[in-house]
Amino acid sequence: MKRGYRLSHDVQLPLPTAVWVLGAHLYALLVPLVLITALTHHWEGVSVSVDYPVLLYFAAGMMMAGSAFEIAQNGIDKWYLTPETGSAEGTAFCDFLFYWSIVISQALVALACMGQNPAVLVISTLGVVTFPFFYIRQVAPFLPLAVLGLLSVTTAYLRFNDPVIVLQLLLSPLTMYFFGSLLKTGAQLLHGLTTAAASSGVLFLAWGIHGGLEGRPQSWPVVIAVIVLTLLAALALRPLLLKLQRTPRLAA
Repeated sequence: MKRGYRLSHDVQLPLPTAVWVLGAHLYALLVPLVLITALTHHWEGVSVSVDYPVLLYFAAGMMMAGSAFEIAQNGIDKWYLTPETGSAEGTAFCDFLFYWSIVISQALVALACMGQNPAVLVISTLGVVTFPFFYIRQVAPFLPLAVLGLLSVTTAYLRFNDPVIVLQLLLSPLTMYFFGSLLKTGAQLLHGLTTAAASSGVLFLAWGIHGGLEGRPQSWPVVIAVIVLTLLAALALRPLLLKLQRTPRLAA
């Protein structure tokens, strides 16, 4: 006789933590829809502002594909992250596809904005083509992502002229901040914060497109103030995060 399905077999987290972590990944999967909405609303302005506007839609699609692969890898890891899991510091096929999808999405943003620039075309192509070699050899595996992330932010800012786009660069260190605390403490609620930080950059891109094309960009003083206050808050909260207790792991 078949037994009923046990959710705890695949999600080895206490229920409140599971709801938070899975909810954060649902947010990561769906948040690129905000970019699609901004593009649709401002399509006429976007079309005359960038070189290949349709690639921004493909970029949003690759972000969603990346989140789907990340969800798959977390499912393989039973949603409980430890340093050796593929979703953390280990390696795995779905983890590879997740990062490659994000690398491609950043290249597409850069190409959409300034793809007619030969330097942008070469850097974007090299980043996408070489990433598998970096990942497989595990030699500076995140270098292509870092380079293309910086390139996508720079090209988007040059096209839409809204400094809020630059706030995307704040999210990478913030992601590593939560991720490092997660691996040190084993407190799985930090997994949700890591995911939310890693996936929220697209909001600033959509915001920048809207603000730039509406003629209401954010000012540099506001953006700098947000960066400074966020970094100060992170420093202040660090001791509290490191005191979090390890999340009990449910038996399969």
